[in-house]
Amino acid sequence: MVRGPQVEPSLAQLSEQERAHLVGLAADAVRRITETLTGHPAFGVPEGGPKSGDVDDERSRRTDALRRVRAGRAAQALLSEVVAEHTAENAADAVWLGASLADLGESIGSTRQAARKRWPDLGRIYRIRRWVSGHADDLVTVLRMVRDQATGYAAPAGSADALDAALAALDHALRGVLRDSDSRSVLDPETGRPARWLRLADAVDVRLRTVVDLATPTTPEADTALAAARGVLAHYAEATAEPATE
Repeated sequence: MVRGPQVEPSLAQLSEQERAHLVGLAADAVRRITETLTGHPAFGVPEGGPKSGDVDDERSRRTDALRRVRAGRAAQALLSEVVAEHTAENAADAVWLGASLADLGESIGSTRQAARKRWPDLGRIYRIRRWVSGHADDLVTVLRMVRDQATGYAAPAGSADALDAALAALDHALRGVLRDSDSRSVLDPETGRPARWLRLADAVDVRLRTVVDLATPTTPEADTALAAARGVLAHYAEATAEPATE
């Protein structure tokens, strides 16, 4: 794939009306946050003495304004933190939807390396998503095999309840995976965020793994199911591990 030149996103590309609308939204948020922080005891300022030329309530109003300055700096830091977290969340969503680090770099007018440095956890998400989406049918088959042999497992002493809970969780996860497959959307209808591959990855790496760690087969069919599960988990670990070159 040939990518075009990277262009730094800019508000200058918006019309005056569009920019004014966004400025209004931002200003309203800043105003409300600053007002809230201004009233907090932690954002008090030393009481200044009178100034030459003070009239009426000027001294107290000056103190209020200084509190707002201090609160405004805190609001700036808070907004920066929230925007960074929100952007990182959107970046993770994009990768769960199949975007590469190169795609992310291009989206911010930068490079794959810059995107990887900014969001270091996304490489693993990319590898997980690529592997589970490429093996979805086989994974569902193994999840079903393990679930359907529930009566053929024994648990270590004192772990019977844990195994029962693990099997129930596996069944619940598999049902969610199957609903996702039939939904004709990769998004969670309640949150609007990507769910299909994340849910399948969780079913394998958490729910299936827990059953495998607890269960001992008591029938040939259960032994076959657990052997298949162990093979899946080994492939999962290999496919999602950090590459030696990174």
